Amino acid sequence: MSENKALGNEQFKAKNYEKAIEFYTKAIEETPNDHSIYGNRSASHYNLKNFDSASTDADKCIEIKDDWAKGYQRKAMALHGQGNRAEAIQFYTKGLDKDPENQQMK
Repeated sequence: MSENKALGNEQFKAKNYEKAIEFYTKAIEETPNDHSIYGNRSASHYNLKNFDSASTDADKCIEIKDDWAKGYQRKAMALHGQGNRAEAIQFYTKGLDKDPENQQMK
């Protein structure tokens, strides 16, 4: 794990989402094909109610690793935040197709 990703994770856990986004952005510059960093940055944006940015990062996460259920969860959360519940349900369903036991998506 890159140092910037680890620092982003620390800031996320401390609920310093703006700072987490800064570290995740640096981590993406270092490893642009790490889907989990986009997922983490999406969650940070979501917590700041930056739903458009959360959605964009979730899209990139899914593009990189389309079999990772959490990417679909992040997209669904962003869509729900934007008020698009019907599409959010579709993404939760896609995520459950990848990981049927995921309690957060159920």
